[in-house]
Amino acid sequence: MAVQPFSFFSAALFARKVCQVYVPDSYHLDEDRRYPVVYLLHGLHGDETSWTVKGNAEATLDALIASRELSESIVVMPNDGGYGHGTFYVNWYDGTGRFEDYILQDLIPTIDHEFRTIADRSKRAVCGLSMGGYGAFALALRNPDVFSAAASISGALVSVSLMTPQDLRSDTTPRIMGPMYGPYAKELDLHVLAGRRVKDEARPALHFNCGRSDFLFPANQAFKALLDQLGYPHEYMEFEGDHQWSYFSEHLTDALRFIEKALQVTEPAR
Repeated sequence: MAVQPFSFFSAALFARKVCQVYVPDSYHLDEDRRYPVVYLLHGLHGDETSWTVKGNAEATLDALIASRELSESIVVMPNDGGYGHGTFYVNWYDGTGRFEDYILQDLIPTIDHEFRTIADRSKRAVCGLSMGGYGAFALALRNPDVFSAAASISGALVSVSLMTPQDLRSDTTPRIMGPMYGPYAKELDLHVLAGRRVKDEARPALHFNCGRSDFLFPANQAFKALLDQLGYPHEYMEFEGDHQWSYFSEHLTDALRFIEKALQVTEPAR
């Protein structure tokens, strides 16, 4: 197996970007075969190398594929857009950057064009840690025609309904979501987005897990309670652990096993 850097141009950000791409051994042996794709998102202060350098992702993928717990897949580890401490993978209210457009309109089409992917939502999933956990759920719930499954590890599963005015004291939050109770903020609220998708036949399959000592554990519990109330099917797990790479790396396996099951049951679009 191998991870390779792949550079491309983002028109949404008008910048050259680099992602890391994992391809299985068979990719170079069978030129007619196409593969499912998992997009693996990093957290705050991270970059496209975080999952391989800190999270042992390559070895995890090798082991899961070798044990047949994960189908041979292409796994793409992008940069979040590279602005400030983190972009949350969304288009910012203040116009700073179109970070969702960068993922949806630049990265994914380029990967589908340059690699032998199965370019269909039924075989495309997104997973992330912390900020990337929020990004994975926001991208999938806002774009169920693009992703059939999403997974969050220790995710920042925030909701405007649970925020206080103190949460807006940072320089970044208002720039991302605008007025706290405004319409733009609601479009980025995972609780609102889940409510919109719950009755959709093609709603994304969701998995999330979090450590009980993690400062984001209450947000994960609140999101589980919301999904239970809505009747949105999901897989939730909690373990002992804190917000650190040893937890993220260990429980990436839980997220990928769920994605494997979800992609196996999702039918291609007709």
